[in-house]
Amino acid sequence: MKPCMIVTASMLTTIAAVILLVALQSLHTRTWGGEKAEPVTASHQPVQLTNDNLVDVLRSLHMSTPIARVEWKQSILTIDLKVKGTDTTYTEIYESMAAVADLSFRELENVEQVLLRVMAEDEWMHKRHLLLAADIRRGEWPMYAIDMLRTWKSAVFSEELKDWFHLMKTELWRKQFEMTSQG
Repeated sequence: MKPCMIVTASMLTTIAAVILLVALQSLHTRTWGGEKAEPVTASHQPVQLTNDNLVDVLRSLHMSTPIARVEWKQSILTIDLKVKGTDTTYTEIYESMAAVADLSFRELENVEQVLLRVMAEDEWMHKRHLLLAADIRRGEWPMYAIDMLRTWKSAVFSEELKDWFHLMKTELWRKQFEMTSQG
């Protein structure tokens, strides 16, 4: 075979292969409805919280402190976290609070306020007692405050955390966590 014919045959084979690959790719990106499939992007789309998806959205939270009660009304998310016995540490509570704030203000675009309460549940008396409350409002604190709360290593809050998250602790919190961490 002449060198000129070898080059021509190679070029024709390459062009045919490219056309075949483009045609296969075109067929592959079509859906059953005949529409082109949209490419999946890595960009994060904020989610709108509704009463219909409330359970599914909160199920994504992985917290050691379970949710006792939740309510969604007019851009305000109200959550009660349940502490049973004395096995739960304040660092676990902080991690759970940070997880709620992280989800509410980084993942969800329509939450403007989170009213969060940490409740101690007395299994013997079937009563609940308030330990800690927070009124966390969008835009009133820097985003690094969530990480600061998540990694806070003291039962006593810094003034910044108290101001940013409108934290209020009860005497029961002081007895359960502050006095036991000092002694």
